[in-house]
Amino acid sequence: MKSIIIKLDDEEYKKLEKEASQQGFVLLSDYIRYKLLNKQSTPQTQQNVQQFNDEIINQITIKLERKIQDMINPFTGEIEELKKKIAEIFERLDSLEDVIQKEGSQKSSYSERKLARSKEKSQKTEKKTGIEILREKGVLFESELNLKNPDAFFDKLESQGAKIITTETERIAIDDNFYNDFLKKLEGIHTQDEAEVQKSLNKTEYKLFQKLRKSALLYFDNSSKSWKFITS
Repeated sequence: MKSIIIKLDDEEYKKLEKEASQQGFVLLSDYIRYKLLNKQSTPQTQQNVQQFNDEIINQITIKLERKIQDMINPFTGEIEELKKKIAEIFERLDSLEDVIQKEGSQKSSYSERKLARSKEKSQKTEKKTGIEILREKGVLFESELNLKNPDAFFDKLESQGAKIITTETERIAIDDNFYNDFLKKLEGIHTQDEAEVQKSLNKTEYKLFQKLRKSALLYFDNSSKSWKFITS
């Protein structure tokens, strides 16, 4: 193939570029070849030029598609692998949800059984007699009891051997063994310091001590340095 070299200034080059564009040529070299070989432009010639340009564009498009496909192919396998992993994750989540629901159901069943046992135990506790409850706790304060007939309750406790102390605000039922232990502990306390007294008594005993002292049924004798209990 022979080559022809044409030297043009900037203005001439730009003019040819403009004409080539107007005639529908993509490449300037194709337009120059056309100018040299065809003296007059005809509709058929323009159609040929357009067809030629279309072929060139089609070739370029095919090459670009292949190039893009070549660039995408290496990632296609990774995308498929990623899809598999995502599917596995969803399967595991579904399995985990089933396990959670199953455990929740088991815990709910366990809680219901536990509640039933608690109610049963509570019912058994309610069936205990007043004297049995007193023996367990040591002391019963009327202000802390929800009684329909408090007089009958305390009269029955007293008939069964309980110590009943009446204050200005309430009645106090004391188990006989608890009462004797309480008095022995008071005999060993030789100070009216509240902190020291609290150290010598347990929680229930100290509560009884405060109630009796507030009701003036218990006082500290300075001469004997001991606590004295006034019984009604």
